[in-house]
Amino acid sequence: MFGQWKKILVVAIVAFVLYMGCNSQTMLKTESFFRKENPNLAMTPKVCYFLGNIAYMTFRYQLAVSIIDRNLKDFPYAPGATNAEFRRALSYEKLGKYDTAIKYYEEFLFAHPKDNRYESVSNRVAKLKALHQES
Repeated sequence: MFGQWKKILVVAIVAFVLYMGCNSQTMLKTESFFRKENPNLAMTPKVCYFLGNIAYMTFRYQLAVSIIDRNLKDFPYAPGATNAEFRRALSYEKLGKYDTAIKYYEEFLFAHPKDNRYESVSNRVAKLKALHQES
């Protein structure tokens, strides 16, 4: 029964964020509600990683980086951590911060050599280095 309530709560949160227009303030308030006021809920890491994904998918790359950094610090072993590491590097690339993107892509490659994105990330790093890295 409690599992069903968790699903209902997650759906309600998603609906609230979407209803409020996915604006940055709403995402930050929702993140704060879970991270600061309810850190011991089992769903807190999932919701926080989800908010980072929403920020990324709505082209708010700086906000995505901020949320993802906090998530990786507070919930480094949560199920969404690997994807968040990748999205952080991608966000820096989208922001035009190529050296930082390369750094995080390389950290991703080192930490996850068996990830299915390994080859494409490796190619992306080579391309970024060729195009943007200063000698």
